[in-house]
Amino acid sequence: MTTLVLREGGASDAGTIADIHTRSWQSAYRGLGVLSDAYLDGRAAIDIQAKWRERMAAPVAGQQVWCADLDGQTIGFLCALRENGTPWGAFVDNLHLLPASRGHGVGKRLMGEAARWAAAQGITQLHLLVYEANTAAIGFYEALAGVSVSRDWLETADGGHAWVRTYHWPEAEFAGLTRLP
Repeated sequence: MTTLVLREGGASDAGTIADIHTRSWQSAYRGLGVLSDAYLDGRAAIDIQAKWRERMAAPVAGQQVWCADLDGQTIGFLCALRENGTPWGAFVDNLHLLPASRGHGVGKRLMGEAARWAAAQGITQLHLLVYEANTAAIGFYEALAGVSVSRDWLETADGGHAWVRTYHWPEAEFAGLTRLP
């Protein structure tokens, strides 16, 4: 029997989180023109390791990270930020799963956890950014009632540019997220 546990991530999880993030990007973006294959195969792992070691060692105020563990192995994570002063509510900065773990409800569980965390702080909305070429992620967010509210041409991690959509869960849709398992 398999058991999925969501737990708070800590500094000791930085390496695992970075590995999941890297593998997720490699799987999702290879060949899509968002990030170059050369970057995904080389510098991405170095950049992402540095990012997560720093973020987990010295979290910014309002940062919350959850790890999803399946039978003791971390298979995914979500990082949310409380963003004061934004009209869009809390920000889901990262949601990544190991490629083989997609499609099994883990992302939905993590999104529900993030929504409940935000609601406990009096926040009634959620938002995130997603590369437009990542149609699988867009399908996931739309299935959770996320609404595309903007489209912007932004710089990517490898210095290129790509279209990015902002997805938003206004109060009514956000309430639905808080009821996810």
